[in-house]
Amino acid sequence: MVSVLLMVALQATPAGPAVSAIACPVWERELSFADSVRRHDASAFAEHVDPDAVFSVTGKSPLRGRASIGESWAGLVSGKAGRLDWYPDHVVAADSGDIAWSSGPALFTVVDGKGGTTTMLSRFNSVWRKNADGEWRVVFDSGSDPVKAGVEQVKAFEAQRAHPCGMD
Repeated sequence: MVSVLLMVALQATPAGPAVSAIACPVWERELSFADSVRRHDASAFAEHVDPDAVFSVTGKSPLRGRASIGESWAGLVSGKAGRLDWYPDHVVAADSGDIAWSSGPALFTVVDGKGGTTTMLSRFNSVWRKNADGEWRVVFDSGSDPVKAGVEQVKAFEAQRAHPCGMD
């Protein structure tokens, strides 16, 4: 029942409100972060992660620090463990312009030990901080448990991708 409810929530998530000028750089940075994984660029991936970041914050063993996160994500970033794609559908930034929250769907295609794949959907939540060098980096990241996705859910994932900050 929980899986069914999660699938409904993933499919029914409306596009977020208009994105403020303060939040647009975070929206674009989130897209750049996802692109680093699609391009299998571990160096670019690491550049999006704050040195003090904590990933899997709701899990039993959160990953702490850029190096640990990079090691844990190496299979996904390289593409050897499968594919991961995501995009924000909601970004809110503080008026101070140095902290923001993003959320959106994530699509996993995981390779099993037998050469097969399973496609799953999840939802991520990230907190971003604008560092002293002016770059936005992820400080906290978590996600919902992924659920198996069918063809229609994959189509909906692609169809709902939006670029409200003037991107193509």
